[in-house]
Amino acid sequence: MRNGLIWVLWLLGTAMAGGYLFHAIKGPQQQLFLPGKTTYGHYQIELQCSACHDEGNDMVKQEACISCHGEELERVGDSHPIAKFAKSTDALKLLPMDMRANSALVKSRYCITCHVEHRSDGLAATKGGMGLTQPENYCKACHEDIQENRVTHEGLAFSTCLAAGCHNFHDNSGLFEQHLKDHMHEKPNVVSDEARVPKRDFAQRHQQWVKDQGKSIIKLTMATADAPRDVKLEKNQLIAWQDTAHAAAGVNCTDCHNVKDEPTGNLIWKDNPGYATCKTCHKDEVHDFLGSRHGMRLDQGLSPMTPGMARLPMLDTARDIQMTCNSCHSAHSFDTQFAAMSACMQCHADEHTLSFKNSAHHDAWLDEIAGVGAAGSGVSCATCHLPRVQQKVEGKMQTSVMHNQNDFLRPNEKMLRPVCMQCHGLPFAIDALADRKLIDSNFSDQPAGKHHQPSSFDMLKQKMNLEHKEKNKH
Repeated sequence: MRNGLIWVLWLLGTAMAGGYLFHAIKGPQQQLFLPGKTTYGHYQIELQCSACHDEGNDMVKQEACISCHGEELERVGDSHPIAKFAKSTDALKLLPMDMRANSALVKSRYCITCHVEHRSDGLAATKGGMGLTQPENYCKACHEDIQENRVTHEGLAFSTCLAAGCHNFHDNSGLFEQHLKDHMHEKPNVVSDEARVPKRDFAQRHQQWVKDQGKSIIKLTMATADAPRDVKLEKNQLIAWQDTAHAAAGVNCTDCHNVKDEPTGNLIWKDNPGYATCKTCHKDEVHDFLGSRHGMRLDQGLSPMTPGMARLPMLDTARDIQMTCNSCHSAHSFDTQFAAMSACMQCHADEHTLSFKNSAHHDAWLDEIAGVGAAGSGVSCATCHLPRVQQKVEGKMQTSVMHNQNDFLRPNEKMLRPVCMQCHGLPFAIDALADRKLIDSNFSDQPAGKHHQPSSFDMLKQKMNLEHKEKNKH
C-alpha cells in the first residue's frame, strides 16, 4: 500500500513538473531555457527563435541578419562587405576566430563570425554594447603588417583600432581619409546662420502626388469629418484633428479608420487601426520603425515593446506604454514637436536624457519653438537620433525622417555626417562623441581633449608631411 502511494506521488510530481516545463516553454518563462544572454540589440525578440533560426536547426540564418541590417550596410557603403572575404586565403587568416563548429574554413561571410548570441559568459551582451564577440585586437588577423606599411601606425597596439575616431568595421563613412582631409581645419561651430537641419518635405511630396493623380486638396474641418453616425467622436479629438497636417491635406476619419475586413473584404470602421494604416501613406517611416528597437517586436508578430521590458533606465511611470506610432504621435494631433522631445522623455531615464534640459541643444530647441530661432536651428532628441536625411529616391532628392534609431546609435560615429556636421566642425564632433562624460551630460560643456593620441588628424598631418617631403625629393 505504501509503495503504491509513493508511485502515485512520484507520477503526480512528474506530471506537475512536466506541466510546469511545458507552460514555461510556451509562456513568459521561456527565457529560462535560453542558452545564454542575448545582446542589447536582440533581446526584444529573443523568444521569437524563428526570426534567426530554422526550426530544428540551431545555426543562424545569414539571411536573417541581412534582412534586418542589409539596408543600412548598403546605405553607408559597408567597409568590410562579403566580397572582401571571398578568397580562401583571407578566410584562413580568420580561422582561429570561427565561432561555428566543424568548419573547414572560417565562415567570414557570416555575421556570426564576429557576432555570436547566447554566449554563456555574457560577453556578447556586454562588450561595448555592439554584441562583438571577437577580442579587441581581431584586426590583426588581416592587418598584421600595418605598422610596417604605414609609418603613422608605428607603435600603435591593435587594441586601439576601435578607439573613437579611428576605425569602424562596417561604417567608416564619417572617417574616410579624404573626408578627414577636407574637414580637418573646420572650426568647432558652423556659422549660426548656416547651422540648419533639413526641412521636412513630406507634405510637399504628398501634395505633388495628389496633383499627379489629377485630384485637388481640400482642407477639412470638424464639419466635414466623415465618421459613421454610430461612432461617437469626442470634441477634443475633432479639434485636435482639424488643426493637423492630415486635415489640411484632406485626410478624413475614414481614410485611417476604415480597414479591410479579411473574411469579407469589406471596409469596416476600426477604433484603433494600428500602424498598418499609417503605412498607407508613411511606408518608409513605418518600415524604418519596424526595424528599430522600438518596433522590432511588432515586426516579428510579438506584442509591442514597452519600457518595462527595456534594459536601459526607464521611468517607472512609463513601464506599460506600448511602442507604436501613436506612442510618440498621438492619435489625432500628431504633434511632431511632442514626438521630437517630450515623447522620448516620457520614457527614458538615463543620464544622457535627463541632462538634456540643461544643455545648449535644449536652449536652441526652445528658441526655435518660440520663434526666436530660425526654423531648423533647434536640437531635439529626434534631431540627433531620428535625423532628417536628404537622399535620392527614384531619381529625386527628398528629405526623409529616419525612424530607425539603431542606425545612428552604435558606434556613435555614425552620427558624424548626417547629424553633427550640420552644426559642428568634424574635429570637434569626433572629440565630443569620444568623450563619455560629455555624452552623459548631453554635451553641456566642451570636449576634455583630443579623442585619441595621436588623433586621426595628427596621423593624417604626419602622412601629408611625409608625402610632401617625398615629393620634394624628386
